[in-house]
Amino acid sequence: SREVVDVVAGRVERRARVMMCASSRASAPLASHARCGRHVCVGGYPTRGHHRHDDASLRRRGRRVRASTDDTDDATASTTRRRSNMSLSSAFDKSVPDDVKAKIASESDVEALRATRDAARRALASAELAYATAALSIREMEKNAASEANAGAFGSMDEIGCERSYYGGTYIDVEAQGVPKGLGAMASDNFVRELRAMVTEIRAPAMAKPDTSGTTAEMSDSLRAKLDALRLDADAIWDREANREQVAAPWVIKAPYLALCVMLDKMFDDTRPIQRFWFLETVARMPYFSYTSMLTLYEILGWWRRGSELRRVHFAEEWNEYHHLLIMESLGGDALWRDRFLGQHAALAYYIILITMWLVSPALAYNFSELIEAHAVDTYAQFVDQNEEVLKSMPPSRIAREYYQGADLFLFDEFQTSREARSRRPEIKSMYDVFSNIRDDEGEHVSTMHACQIPDAIINSPNAVNAKTAAIGALVAAQIWFSRVAETGALGDAALDDELMSRADWGAADGIFDALFNLLHFF
Repeated sequence: SREVVDVVAGRVERRARVMMCASSRASAPLASHARCGRHVCVGGYPTRGHHRHDDASLRRRGRRVRASTDDTDDATASTTRRRSNMSLSSAFDKSVPDDVKAKIASESDVEALRATRDAARRALASAELAYATAALSIREMEKNAASEANAGAFGSMDEIGCERSYYGGTYIDVEAQGVPKGLGAMASDNFVRELRAMVTEIRAPAMAKPDTSGTTAEMSDSLRAKLDALRLDADAIWDREANREQVAAPWVIKAPYLALCVMLDKMFDDTRPIQRFWFLETVARMPYFSYTSMLTLYEILGWWRRGSELRRVHFAEEWNEYHHLLIMESLGGDALWRDRFLGQHAALAYYIILITMWLVSPALAYNFSELIEAHAVDTYAQFVDQNEEVLKSMPPSRIAREYYQGADLFLFDEFQTSREARSRRPEIKSMYDVFSNIRDDEGEHVSTMHACQIPDAIINSPNAVNAKTAAIGALVAAQIWFSRVAETGALGDAALDDELMSRADWGAADGIFDALFNLLHFF
């Protein structure tokens, strides 16, 4: 009956748990103990209840258990089955009456029951295997779907070490935090890394292509084909520059600017626009590094202590150019050694030139930067118009979405001095949107560089302007309230007291306190 089966099964299960505990704990220290159901295993030997034996008893029982475990696995399994069968037989004898036993023996077909049991076991094993296979498949599909949803067609990018580029590149430690190594260690590491890349490229210049074999995932063939299809017409860039309003500049800086543009056209043909953009963004960060360095030097020397606001704007501008650079690296712009070599050395030379210009005239340095930024606007505008269809079919890279649609856009607002804070919130759906916003960013840099050339110009970040506006508004509100209170003096002392009491309840809270709370919320 069902009750008999439950009783027998319960006793067998408890006995099996005791034997399993004895087998697994046989080699444990004698002082160890573990609870197994209603039994306590002390010194590796199961005992009933919570009684603890003395040390001699524990040692004797431990030796017996350890001696039994010296047999083979088959002998142990055989012993366990024999003891389980004995327990089952004993429980059956005690629980089932003799007449029921006789009836079961006369009516049961043992062979058929055994066959049914074996078939049920095989079916259970097959069902468990099918369930495990289905569960693992569903889990893997959900993981792949989540990765694709996070990164679109660039989903494989998240699995690569640097998490922002298919190829690695200059900023291989962009995700790392902390303090860099010393000068010698950093120089030697970079030298060894770049030396290997240089030797590889020199030995096989025709095969000097990005090596993705070491990465965990590669760019899809369709995406690579779209990147290879991107073009940039250098002549059309010159036409755009000729047709727009020219940036006024003396020939002492106009000549180097024109030489730089011609060099870019020669170094990067129309089939390598991403590499050209990477070079431009590497060089474009140098003005803000140099300006911040010189403003810091002037303040240290005590010559100029009013540049703190300007330093903050320049840092936000450099932060913007830095993310432009990371976007180009996410597309493989820094994959080749020769591009990295030229870009880094050109950036170092540009940094020294700008510092020299600043020492002569800060306006001269800003004028040169305005020329470069205006050229960048023309370059990106031509690229976006020339490759509109292809760019719209390409999903944005992760670093672009994080920068333009992240939760913290404070620095994104800081460098846009020609507009109000939070007035520009890009919507990134494709690489077309990414490059269009990069073009607009460069336009904001042009406006800032032009304003920096105006004598006694006050360059404030949009967030700082909002704070000052709120403070002025609070002062005006307070002045109006006190003026109205003073006017009530003509009504007499009693009327003045009544007026003050009525205004003290809500008037001040609506005016001064609200303005102060707004200021506190901003800060």
